[in-house]
Amino acid sequence: MPRHATKKVGSFASAILILAGLLLAGCGSDVKPADKGTAAMPTRPIAAVLADHSSELMAVPGVVGVFEGQLDDGTPCIGVLVVEAKPETTAKIPARLEGYPVKVEASGEIRPMGK
Repeated sequence: MPRHATKKVGSFASAILILAGLLLAGCGSDVKPADKGTAAMPTRPIAAVLADHSSELMAVPGVVGVFEGQLDDGTPCIGVLVVEAKPETTAKIPARLEGYPVKVEASGEIRPMGK
């Protein structure tokens, strides 16, 4: 094989390896742990998803409530009420749960009504 042909094959193989490495790196760990278990499209009713995830959402420090809600465009969502929308709190709340978007709303402290 001519020397110039060997260089072309080597360059092509190197380019393929670099491309494969970049693609695999893109499939890495940029997903927050809280985003695990999400799906592109909801496959279960929102009430069932909320029931299954409410305990874990309520365990996040600063979360004071969860609810079924809607985004401004009418899309069903899971709402999470937080005392204050601090980055350290919102970072622990997933953007989606089983395909449903999650909307975080600051509500302040929630207390039972006094007598």
